[in-house]
Amino acid sequence: MATRKSMTLPIIITFIIIAIIVYLFTTIKQTEIVCSMSKTFDSDIRLTENITTTLDGKKITGMHVIKTIVLPERFADETHLNSIKYALDNTLEYLGNKVYYTISNDRIIVEIKVDKNEVLLLNNIQFIVNDDLQVEIDSNTKSSNVITLAVGDNYSDGEFMKRLKNNGYRCK
Repeated sequence: MATRKSMTLPIIITFIIIAIIVYLFTTIKQTEIVCSMSKTFDSDIRLTENITTTLDGKKITGMHVIKTIVLPERFADETHLNSIKYALDNTLEYLGNKVYYTISNDRIIVEIKVDKNEVLLLNNIQFIVNDDLQVEIDSNTKSSNVITLAVGDNYSDGEFMKRLKNNGYRCK
């Protein structure tokens, strides 16, 4: 009987230590990196891309991208806004309900949230103004003109920030 009573205190202490260790592992904060880039095209068309990436260890676990396209008054009509939305929708339809569009008077805001094995393309939109506005979206994942990122890619914080900074983004 004496040995049973002497065993309860070490067992209780062991469970408390295990509970503390589990709590510490579950509350470890994942690294979040926020990067942005802004471009101005002909006729004062502006494109802003903001990407918030969550890294867990050395893997991308989620990305939240907001692309804002602001058109000057000359092109801020329903026809141009809908043609841009249609072009964007053609290239982003593979993401399904993970893409949200907001269209206002002079801008289109595209919001993308992914956390599975989806691939995202950044810096892939070009605007050309000749007689009218033309939108070119590069959807080639092998192109050297775009940045291809996927959930599950292996990057450390520094490597990820360096890659985006080398492509014109500002990161914090």
